[in-house]
Amino acid sequence: MSFHKLHPRLQDFVKDQKWGGLTEIQEKAFDPIFQGRSCVIEAPTSGGKTEAVLFPLLTRIAARKTSGFKVLYIAPLKALLNDLELRVLPYAKRCYMEAFKWHGDVSQGDKVRQMNFPSDILLTTPESIEAILLRRGNWRAVFSSLETIVIDEAHYFALTERGSHLMSLLARLGECLPNEPQRIAVTATIGNPEGLLRWMMGGRSGGECIRSEGKHAKEKDFEIRFFVEDGQELQRDLYNLLLRKRSIVFDRSRTGTEDTAARINQYNQENPGPFPVKVKTHHSSVSKRLREDAEGAIKKASGESLNAIISTSTLELGIDIGELDQIVQIGGLNSSGSFLQRVGRTGRREGRAQVFRGLCSEVDELVLLTGCVSLGLKGRSEAILLPQRAFHILAHQVISYCIQNAGATAEQVWVPLSKAFCFSKITRDEFDLLIKHMVQEEYLRLVNGDVLLTGDRSEREFLRANYRRLFAIFDTGPIYNVVDGKKVIGTLDSEFARTQQLPFIFVLGGQEWNTLKIEHEQQQIMVEKNETGIAPKWNTYNNPDIPFELAQEVGRLLMGEEKLEFLDFWAHTMIRSQRDEHRYLRWESEKWIMEAAAGTGKIHLWTFAGDRINRTLHTFLKSRSGGEGSYDYQKVVLEMNKMPIEVAHELIVSLRSHAEGEILDILESCTASRWFSKFSACLPDTLSRRTIIEKGMDVTGLIRELNKVTIDW
Repeated sequence: MSFHKLHPRLQDFVKDQKWGGLTEIQEKAFDPIFQGRSCVIEAPTSGGKTEAVLFPLLTRIAARKTSGFKVLYIAPLKALLNDLELRVLPYAKRCYMEAFKWHGDVSQGDKVRQMNFPSDILLTTPESIEAILLRRGNWRAVFSSLETIVIDEAHYFALTERGSHLMSLLARLGECLPNEPQRIAVTATIGNPEGLLRWMMGGRSGGECIRSEGKHAKEKDFEIRFFVEDGQELQRDLYNLLLRKRSIVFDRSRTGTEDTAARINQYNQENPGPFPVKVKTHHSSVSKRLREDAEGAIKKASGESLNAIISTSTLELGIDIGELDQIVQIGGLNSSGSFLQRVGRTGRREGRAQVFRGLCSEVDELVLLTGCVSLGLKGRSEAILLPQRAFHILAHQVISYCIQNAGATAEQVWVPLSKAFCFSKITRDEFDLLIKHMVQEEYLRLVNGDVLLTGDRSEREFLRANYRRLFAIFDTGPIYNVVDGKKVIGTLDSEFARTQQLPFIFVLGGQEWNTLKIEHEQQQIMVEKNETGIAPKWNTYNNPDIPFELAQEVGRLLMGEEKLEFLDFWAHTMIRSQRDEHRYLRWESEKWIMEAAAGTGKIHLWTFAGDRINRTLHTFLKSRSGGEGSYDYQKVVLEMNKMPIEVAHELIVSLRSHAEGEILDILESCTASRWFSKFSACLPDTLSRRTIIEKGMDVTGLIRELNKVTIDW
């Protein structure tokens, strides 16, 4: 029993809380973490992962006192850090240690004090680590005793470019430490934990995956409802679902969240009663203050609490918002991992079921959501595709490294950064090509023959306004601040703001606003509260790809007869109709079906292989036929007049004999260089195309599937 190995004060805490001992993941993780071994900790939401990591770390580092940060605990969101602080600080104090939360909202005075008198544990984000490396001259000293790096919500990082940024930062940090720190990734259920381990470790050996299924299988109360007529029926059903309950409602878009909130407020006005449904919205364009207001309001006593937060994926991560009665999903979902994350927010108390309601009015969204729930009931998540040729992040890191060290040679930059997993398939020749281009384009300049410094163009584009654009990997794009008096309410896309004529009314944060004035030069909209309004439109780019595992599950469900108990009558009817339309294909997981679609002049290749594999195959075939065609996560469509079916079949089969490098060369020859990041301008066209291919295609997956499947035609 690991309980008796805990620090005595932590043993007292567990007894005081009447936990009855440690959870499964806490038992499994204690010895490896206490002994300093690197590992991936994988367990379902609410499985006690945070304590599984903290308890052995606190027990170990309490035994020996050294100055400086011992644990670097990294989370993706400020809100998560705020939650972590509420748990980590009391645990640390029990063990006679200190912890400090460092992000953009913390005062500079407190940060200066930390650099002079560092705590034992530092809670922070990747962007704040970047700021420390570039601005704090004594960072090497305060990190010199670092023993452990913890990456919370590691699956979220690995899915985004911020994960590549983080791995680069850890490579830079590790270069200057006397000892290699233990690395721990904390994650919900994912399809490839071993891949996540390799991503975390970079070029280092060792590490292990520690997994828990959860002590008790929770009772599941899942239902998907389909609405045949229109969205009004769906919205009325949603309103009734939310009455006198505490819920999170997930919608696929910011516009959708605000539109839903506006309709609920409208229903409250049209049907006044003793229990109005109180809601707020939560998404990236709502100000931090309003998001925190929503998070706080739903935790209050039932009489004062919100009934629901209407959210995009911003509430998918582990921000603690208390006990919920249900999760509601409006429309489709592109990931079983997201489904498991969301539904894991319910049923946290002993004896309470996990409750999920999916509401769909579009058949395509119903099919995807059905696939997600089906995979989720099996506890299966999709594998994460981990980048290894992130040239645009490498360009960003070259600039940062040169600032950090007041100049560096190309060799000095290459040695630490080449160890990061996100650059592991970048060759030295490609790196030299990048450096040459950045010098030519004045992002860098050479002095004394071989020392690189930041160039004029970097100064103009990234280093003004206190380096703000350099610290953030993602570019938020042109936005207008929405201001009520002196309070920033949130932001609107400039395209929406510039096309409106005063007066106009819109919805933001679940509240209606009347526009008083638009200051285009300052990109600011002055508003006051109003009673009615419409949801503004936000531009949305690059809808998430449907992953391979979900596409396969959809194919399996459409070909099968399995009764899906979680579908209501109309959802079951629509799925049955979809089965009737597709069953003739006789698709199987190891068989692709190629058919000439009657009367269309098109060839359909049914793969159910997901967007990335199908996009890769479509791009290859398009390069050979000259036709356009199309693709989605289920199939690739070709124009028969450009490529007869027997030629298409032969070409696809021939890919089995191509090496991955050959396929990449073909794809590169027919891929146009374009903007995809604020750092993409730093890249020569060749490297830009290679990055675009890696971001949007899956050559490895295509080769894997081609060597597994037969192709019937």
